[in-house]
Amino acid sequence: MFIIPINSNINTGSINSLTTGSVKPTDVSADGLGFQEIFQDVIGNVESAEAAAKMDAYNLSVGNMDDMHTMIINAAKADIALQTMVQLRNKFLDAYSEIMRTSL
Repeated sequence: MFIIPINSNINTGSINSLTTGSVKPTDVSADGLGFQEIFQDVIGNVESAEAAAKMDAYNLSVGNMDDMHTMIINAAKADIALQTMVQLRNKFLDAYSEIMRTSL
């Protein structure tokens, strides 16, 4: 048995360079991911984790699963992935609201 980690492709290099002031707001790095790619990756992680949890619950209900701990681990992964997605969405919405409140 092995545990498949939830993958994250969020590039923190551009965030770290923003704190040092070396990147201008108009610069876009070639290896950085945009909002759409990040959010699609997070949604994909949530969908795959929930699918694994549902399949484990089905297998347990029909008697095809002997180890209940795998089902519990996959359910916890799905819960954490969903919580991460909700928090990421909240942070993006807060940032968008802050940008919209900024007067030019």
